[in-house]
Amino acid sequence: MEPVNLSESSESGLRRRIVETTAWKLSVPADLTLEAPLLVIPTVHPRGDRRILRCAQAALDAGFRIHLLWLGEGEDISTDTVVGESVFPSPRSAWARLRSVGQVSNIASELDGAIWHIHDYYFLGRARAWAKRTGRAVLYDVHEYYADYYSAKVPVPRALQRLVAKFIERYQVDAALKIGGANVVTEAMAVSFRSKGVPTTVSPNFPLLAQFDHLPEKPFAERWSHVLHIGTLTTVYGTQLLVELARRSEERQLPFSFSAIERFPSPAHREIFLELVAKAGNPKNLHLIPPRPVHDMPALLATAGFGLSLLAIDGQNEMAIPSKNYEYVMAGMVDVVSNRAAQRSFVQEHAVGVSVDGDDPDTILDRMLDAASDLEQRDAELREKAATARQNFTWEKAVEPGLKSILGRLLQGDRTP
Repeated sequence: MEPVNLSESSESGLRRRIVETTAWKLSVPADLTLEAPLLVIPTVHPRGDRRILRCAQAALDAGFRIHLLWLGEGEDISTDTVVGESVFPSPRSAWARLRSVGQVSNIASELDGAIWHIHDYYFLGRARAWAKRTGRAVLYDVHEYYADYYSAKVPVPRALQRLVAKFIERYQVDAALKIGGANVVTEAMAVSFRSKGVPTTVSPNFPLLAQFDHLPEKPFAERWSHVLHIGTLTTVYGTQLLVELARRSEERQLPFSFSAIERFPSPAHREIFLELVAKAGNPKNLHLIPPRPVHDMPALLATAGFGLSLLAIDGQNEMAIPSKNYEYVMAGMVDVVSNRAAQRSFVQEHAVGVSVDGDDPDTILDRMLDAASDLEQRDAELREKAATARQNFTWEKAVEPGLKSILGRLLQGDRTP
């Protein structure tokens, strides 16, 4: 099915058109043609992944046509001439996701791209083989601290896990040096790549200014009791704490209503979540809502007063700041975070937030009530923080220039650090 071409518009003097499916939307320069170099984006992330779409938008604006390969469902697969798409079945387990790597890579190879932009640690081996065979470059996008994340899953003592982490880090840096370059989410993460001479750009998971280009329209007084969780529903991302917050809020007869996007990596994760909810007595103030495309998220955020980012202990590196934190601030929400170093620091410096030394649900709820004690003052503070965030934490202003530059350099064969 052809994606919907919604409009022609003028932006910075350039005519653009919109390519849209039920899972995503991209803005395409109207003069981009089949003559443009092809950037192939193979991944086993889910269709519509926010970071992948933001990177894809930067590539389109840099003069590339693109082809997305990812996992998901949908009948309206894009067949646009410059924004192509291949969709593979969603995995039912982690092993099924790993098995998808070969299938996705094989189709990606057939597309004969000028450059690849991979978004998974699993693709490094396939990317090395493709780069060696074709002589073309690959940009490795590092979404999180993969060395820490994967080493923690190895069933060995903590000391040995640290050795595994060092091996993984060395492997991905060496691979990136061989295939082309790296695009990482934090300056701290860039150090190991740059130290080995890998061309590296830093792309924090900032929201798109185009989607958050206005102050919150609904006063905080009208939305303060609505609490949102928009991240993946897994124990790593704090589902235990989410359920406990809902349970204790209901037991204390607090006015909070909790909504969580129904986003599970697999059916097994869904079952685990539902078991947690059942053990908590099925709180009536906790609701699952359907997933929605990235461009619809700001409208959802505008309905809530509080946003949850509940990373569990050892769930992610302490230096990780999930993208939802930036989005909450830009949407004029109170940012509620668990006891992880980087996101707590972010909240204290840049947000109206709630953070605690531990992960006690009653303490968090008490501080949420405190944050809503003066609704008029809080509304003014949230609007001020949102306006500042739009100046400092947007993809277009802080990320796109560096990402466009490294894609252009790799296309030309320039691999200087």
